[in-house]
Amino acid sequence: MIVVELATAAFAVIAWGSVPPVNLLGPLLLAMLGGQLAIGATNELVDFPLDAVAKPRKPLPSGDVSPAGARGMVVAGLIIMTVFGLPFGPAPFALLALGTGIGVAYDLWFKRTAWSWLPYLLALPLLPIWVFAALGRPEARLLLLYPLGALATVGVHFAQALPDVVSDREAGLDTVSSKLGGDKTFVLAWLGAGSGPLLALAAARMTGVPEPVSALAIAAGITLGCLVVNAALYKAQRRLGVAACFPLVALSTLSSGLAWTIAVAR
Repeated sequence: MIVVELATAAFAVIAWGSVPPVNLLGPLLLAMLGGQLAIGATNELVDFPLDAVAKPRKPLPSGDVSPAGARGMVVAGLIIMTVFGLPFGPAPFALLALGTGIGVAYDLWFKRTAWSWLPYLLALPLLPIWVFAALGRPEARLLLLYPLGALATVGVHFAQALPDVVSDREAGLDTVSSKLGGDKTFVLAWLGAGSGPLLALAAARMTGVPEPVSALAIAAGITLGCLVVNAALYKAQRRLGVAACFPLVALSTLSSGLAWTIAVAR
């Protein structure tokens, strides 16, 4: 959730050319926060039966939060999203609602299936597209984030699924990561993340985006550095490497998305 909020703020700064006024940036962040609260609380409710066995210290199994409280959080999140997102206009709100709906659909139907990667592929590129539209700066070339970021977004999915490989196998869940196992899931997560800056640089060359090299080179450096750190952790202390995979892959993918957005927004 924090990563998504930071990404929203970063894309807003790029779209506006500086820090947007508080009366725009505040509602933008709150609208996204509402959607993320709804997605997160739905995820906790869906995971409750499995977490009661595998992760008893989480809020719902431990009793720190009741199921009714989690359902209330879903409703509250959707209200916050609507109250702060609707004033940006019908088209931006539709994009925001679509992204939130894809996240909820992942929780309810896709998460533990062979199609669990699909919501990531559909939803992640919507973030900068929505931010630019909400701030009145629509940019058609951001749609290229779909083909350019396809492998990277699937990599984010594999990174997030990595800690659950063992428990998903034990539960007999038919997910791609549970079939692949931990090592292959780890490798695919980083292959996906590494594709981001390379494909973006190739696309910039072909589409004539001016001076893209610096931002995309930085993104490539961040990705390489994160990979080296994660690989070292994974080899030295498997559990720590598994835990670090998602934030490092997410950071790498975000850096590639930011780099492409900076390049096309000039």
